[in-house]
Amino acid sequence: MSDSNHDGKALQDQAQTMKSDWNDRARENAKWFINTVKLQQTDDEFDETGRPEVERFVLADVVLTKNREFKTLRLLEIGCGIGRMTTHLSRFFAEVAGTDVSGEMIRQGRERLRDLSNVTLHETSGVDFSNLPSDYFDIIFSVYVFQHVPSADVIHSNIGDACRVLKPGGLFKFQTCSITHPEYLQMEKNTWAGASFSESDIRRAASDNGVRLVSILGLGTQYCWTILNKPPVELAGRSGQTAEPKIEFFSRSDSPHERSIPNKGDYAFLTLIVSGFDHRIVDANSMTVEFGDGDFLPCYTGWLGAEYEEAMKAAGRDDIDSLTQINIGIPPGYPTGKINVRVRYLNNPASEPVALELIEAPADPPKITLVSNDFDGGVDVYARGDKSRFRVFAAGMDESASPDNVRVIVGDQTITPASVSFIPGNAVHMAVSQIPGQILPGEYEVKIKFLDLVSESARIRIL
Repeated sequence: MSDSNHDGKALQDQAQTMKSDWNDRARENAKWFINTVKLQQTDDEFDETGRPEVERFVLADVVLTKNREFKTLRLLEIGCGIGRMTTHLSRFFAEVAGTDVSGEMIRQGRERLRDLSNVTLHETSGVDFSNLPSDYFDIIFSVYVFQHVPSADVIHSNIGDACRVLKPGGLFKFQTCSITHPEYLQMEKNTWAGASFSESDIRRAASDNGVRLVSILGLGTQYCWTILNKPPVELAGRSGQTAEPKIEFFSRSDSPHERSIPNKGDYAFLTLIVSGFDHRIVDANSMTVEFGDGDFLPCYTGWLGAEYEEAMKAAGRDDIDSLTQINIGIPPGYPTGKINVRVRYLNNPASEPVALELIEAPADPPKITLVSNDFDGGVDVYARGDKSRFRVFAAGMDESASPDNVRVIVGDQTITPASVSFIPGNAVHMAVSQIPGQILPGEYEVKIKFLDLVSESARIRIL
């Protein structure tokens, strides 16, 4: 058997396992396995959890919405399940197609969404979308799907064929797990705890399929977002460089008014506004940012965000459409002080440098990612009974985290957790605690404290 045939059989075998496992889960409790917030959910409760996610991941994404009227567009949702988000997407797009590897999920979804005339649901092989036409969809969207795929090769296969069905000029936004913690990488992968899809995997997926890598956000986490763009036909063969490159402006990425950048941490991101490039052609694979003597690839390359449009207009620029925005994380290991930064396209000459000031980064507090009960893992936490024992999941703590230096704060009550453990599958720590007897049902703010650092609050309702 040739290597290609062997590889193809391996993909098909994994796809069959995915199909079998997800059919079993759909028959057992589709809503729970799609949305693990509550073991038993009504249709209304289940569907309502999809609404804010559609708003946050699709409607509020400035890259997806730039110069686009959704009501005229076709959207493909990869991994639609039984239609938790599909039902909401149908309100905003002219046509919505949902796909899933599980035929049982599709069967239940068709029954639930049978009255939506602009929605079609399709069972797929798990490795491609061969039953869908080429160059058809304006937007492709996927979340909470590839994190359950057991190998990077299967993810690559899906991305490759998604690029085929994407219309020229279209955008493909998807979420993958890109956890790089050694404990996670050593775990055996399956159809629940899936493969990690690394930065190099993402960049290769873009280059192999001839699409632009617009952005990567969340590298090293369970929720890494990528946006790809299929170039319009009229731009084929054109160079991304239009003139001598120049860095026109730079700042900390979250604020055009901050010129100094921390050398590490959550705010260690630099935005460059540059001229001399066509932002419809250049991408995060073809642009390079030089930090001193080191070359690094950006995490975003494209048109200007709203804040930077305003900053450029305030500076008297009337050529906004000719400018390109580049975002990049400060590479690890750079000390504080001044450093020269340049940009270049492919192997062309770089721009003149600008002097960037790197400053000492403040310590980052932990971040709560989820609060759930310790009985069945749902988000319904009770003041009394089995579900009064609860878990707080938080990122940003290190291997020293323990009940000795971690505290959970609920309202005005500070709790010493019964246990604190690292969860490799999510790259977070889990603190398990008991709701104190003096806490009554109601709305509460929950925080977690590690050493002297306190997280921002998460709101929960205690029942």
